[in-house]
Amino acid sequence: MDAKRILVAEDDLFLRELYTDVLSAEGYKLDSAVDGEEALQKIKVGGYDLVLLDIIMPKMDGLSVMKQVQNTPPQTPNKCVVFLTNLDKDEEIRTALQLGNGYLIKSQITPGGLVEKVKEYLNPPQA
Repeated sequence: MDAKRILVAEDDLFLRELYTDVLSAEGYKLDSAVDGEEALQKIKVGGYDLVLLDIIMPKMDGLSVMKQVQNTPPQTPNKCVVFLTNLDKDEEIRTALQLGNGYLIKSQITPGGLVEKVKEYLNPPQA
């Protein structure tokens, strides 16, 4: 079975490296983006099993990235988009849930918790 492909779009170097290291160690194939524009380009090419997309990033925020993706679907669909945020504003979270498949609040998640959540998003319960 091929390794699942994950894109980590996170402008914070420490968090980006932490997430990519932890998930690589689990056998996932990782790609990363440092800002919204780079994330948009990679998401447009597509083919990711999971995109972890920070909301607050330079050049373009994660919500704007996903609004653009809705207007121009990727060449190869991305299976699941989960927003990363430190914010817990209801309005932002509502928008995130409309544009993606879920969200994780960075300040509340440990590296082990991240791995567990990624596994849940990659292997949703069958209906």
